[in-house]
Amino acid sequence: MRVVRYDICGMTHTGQKGRNEDAYAVIEIADASLLAVADGVGGEVHGDRAAQIAIESVTAAFTGTYRRGMERGEIRDLLASAFAEADLQIREAAKSEGRMGTTLVAAIVTNRCAVIANCGDSRAFVTGNGMRFKTREHTLVQMLLEQGSIDAAEARHHPLRNVIFHALGINMTVDLYEEDLRPGEILVLCSDGLPDEAAREILSSGAERRSEEIARELLQGGIARSDDDVTVVVLKE
Repeated sequence: MRVVRYDICGMTHTGQKGRNEDAYAVIEIADASLLAVADGVGGEVHGDRAAQIAIESVTAAFTGTYRRGMERGEIRDLLASAFAEADLQIREAAKSEGRMGTTLVAAIVTNRCAVIANCGDSRAFVTGNGMRFKTREHTLVQMLLEQGSIDAAEARHHPLRNVIFHALGINMTVDLYEEDLRPGEILVLCSDGLPDEAAREILSSGAERRSEEIARELLQGGIARSDDDVTVVVLKE
């Protein structure tokens, strides 16, 4: 079977606080690609350290465990184990360095199948003819949306939109997804510095552009709408 090759690009921008607490990775091995984005929890002193630990942990799990032809269930187990190990390492580091936490979203993509894992409010979404898939955010605003207490317009400007319930190092949980990527679709992983409305607008005409151009436009879209760090990773055929 022919191995599908992808055009992948990742970029990050430091926000106004002057210290980038985001981190990302793009790794290709055999017939698969790993994409990951972490965003250190802003209320904690060592968010940047936690984000780096998370990225290093998921990268080590992928490079050390992944083998050509792994089944989807095995990839799900690999990601779940990597998140658990990252959570453990962050908690251990916190004992000597101080309380820390980070979001983490990661995807392993092989032959048009994306297995995605998420904790926190960093996101993965698939877009082609519109945004057809997005990971669920572990936030107060997401809960209020699901309860019908607020609508999407209110959510965008809610004063508590940065409150999250889960992060690695702080009440970790993992959601796992499997998405079959159709020809022409784009997979994006990003930190919360990129608003959904900016992503939708920019990706509405992304099919003919290379991943680097799309990533740069997404980054600029986030910078124009947010003072926060912005990180994006883009994958397309």
